[in-house]
Amino acid sequence: MSQLTFSSVPGFNDIADSAIAGNQPLTDDSLLKISHNAKFAAVRCECIFMGYYGAGDTVPTPTSPVDGYAYSRAECSFIWMIYTNRSRAEPYTPGQQYPPPISDSQPQNGLYNFPGGWDINDLTGVITLRTSYYSGGGAEVVNTDGVIKVFCIAQRSSVSVAD
Repeated sequence: MSQLTFSSVPGFNDIADSAIAGNQPLTDDSLLKISHNAKFAAVRCECIFMGYYGAGDTVPTPTSPVDGYAYSRAECSFIWMIYTNRSRAEPYTPGQQYPPPISDSQPQNGLYNFPGGWDINDLTGVITLRTSYYSGGGAEVVNTDGVIKVFCIAQRSSVSVAD
């Protein structure tokens, strides 16, 4: 599958209804604006894989692989899925593209619970993971174990560009 790439960052161009009305000639200027708007529409909303992260890591803002557009935090919403509730082992680098090795430090007979403390702060990108498990003796152990796989739903702001 080929990757869509643009040589420049597209933007939205406003076109007057009268410029593309019936029984009117379609000018090169209008066709060029329509083309730019179609390119902008193709990348206005992107889903970008960000990598694997753990508690305390910060997810950076992405750059579009299509045209190099750098997203701001206000244009990003992060979604995640659980990769593991166990702690990660070395080697590990936040945001790595492949799943990190998993530690076997937790008890094998532990019953895991996710008490609602797994989150990515959209304003800062900081990851919070609060995991608990019940050990063989029945005591609850709370920690920051876990690894999540993160995606960014990035939506560009609608900013008109100059003609």
